[in-house]
Amino acid sequence: MREPARVILLGGEPFPEPIIMWWNFVARTRDEIDAAHASWTAQDDRLGHVSCTLPLIPARAPYWQQTEGNR
Repeated sequence: MREPARVILLGGEPFPEPIIMWWNFVARTRDEIDAAHASWTAQDDRLGHVSCTLPLIPARAPYWQQTEGNR
């Protein structure tokens, strides 16, 4: 049985610099990803708040922050 589907195609000019994607974060540098991860973990106002009864989804630290002993 076939069901209706929606497709979104996004496009545009490429960014002038490479981007980094990790978990739900997109940034230009690892420092920006580190700051977003810290904001998510601290639940500060940078990423906003959504009223929900579900628990916060924890994000592991980016792999470049992890040492061999922490894996």
